[in-house]
Amino acid sequence: MYKKIILTLATTTVLMGACIKDRTSSPDIATVKVPYTSLTTTTNYFTTFKGPDSATSVDFSGQTTRINMLKEIDAYVKSFATAPLSSSKLKGMFENTGNQFSSADLNSATDKTIVSKTAQSFSAAEADFERNTFRGYFDSVAAVSAFAAQTATQGVPGKLGTYLVNGKGFEYAQFIQKGLIGAMQLDQISNIYLGTEKMAADNSTIVSGKNYTQLEHHWDEAYGYLTSNEYFPKQDPADNTKWLETFLGTYVRQVNGNLGDPTAIYMSFIKGRAAIVNNDVNVRDAEIASIRTSLEKAIATIAISYLNKTKTATTDAARMHALSEGVGFVYSLRYAFNPKINRAKSNELLSILMDKPNGFWSLTNADIDNVRNQIATTFSISSEAIVNH
Repeated sequence: MYKKIILTLATTTVLMGACIKDRTSSPDIATVKVPYTSLTTTTNYFTTFKGPDSATSVDFSGQTTRINMLKEIDAYVKSFATAPLSSSKLKGMFENTGNQFSSADLNSATDKTIVSKTAQSFSAAEADFERNTFRGYFDSVAAVSAFAAQTATQGVPGKLGTYLVNGKGFEYAQFIQKGLIGAMQLDQISNIYLGTEKMAADNSTIVSGKNYTQLEHHWDEAYGYLTSNEYFPKQDPADNTKWLETFLGTYVRQVNGNLGDPTAIYMSFIKGRAAIVNNDVNVRDAEIASIRTSLEKAIATIAISYLNKTKTATTDAARMHALSEGVGFVYSLRYAFNPKINRAKSNELLSILMDKPNGFWSLTNADIDNVRNQIATTFSISSEAIVNH
């Protein structure tokens, strides 16, 4: 009997050791939990990864909350024709103070703000500068909205087509939206959640009260800044001419064909997540590098595309709108990981586009080509690239 007890204890110890090995040692055929070969471009991100209770281990509700906050800011800025905009309301949305959102759920999410996630990877002084840049945009768009009833011309703010611009042709709605695509979404993905600190989190124990390890959760939070869908990109099942993406996900999706492959970014996300489950650091890190490079190149491609579209625009409204979107993406390039166009270079390019005496009204095609060509050369992208956005 004594020998049987010892044998049983020994067997149990071995089995327990094998279970622990599944989570903490390098993967091999016996311990890989999510075979990489099982992953495709339509593999469901949520159902592929499960916790101890067999329910999904994926949760990025905080990211979804902040994206919804950005949606409300964007919608409010574009409501200028209804009534003059309030700078204090926009700042309240940015900082989630004063119950400025129409959604009670967003107002009550007091621990979630856009401002805290803006330029977070920068030094404290640089982050404050960038956050104040957006506060300045809120002041400017509110001031210009007082002139929404008049037609904008050179030196005169107002409505240009369906867009609100200042006397220099700057459409602040685009500076805000496209700027936050970089300052929040790109920065959070490439520098914060896929950064060294977050990727060093525990991956051997389930977080108390949750269904995931801390490392799994950090990876999912990065994914949540790209899309809220079970794979990327996702067509609207009710209308296959439409896609169910927003902001960063929308523009990354558009960089397709010979310019890029958005499904490759999804494969990197899902393979990297599988690597975390498999405890395969080498594969995980390779996918991090791929995601960072792909996102930066996608934003550079979109910037070039918008600059090209300004030269073929047939109206002042279309030209100023495309220039404003292009400026937003040139600005966003500074938020890539070890960016090819860093903060100083981005500012240099923006100065070429924005510092003429009459702003956009004074720009020549040569000025635009100067900026476009520098970006194209830096990223080895065709200077003639145009994305169907």
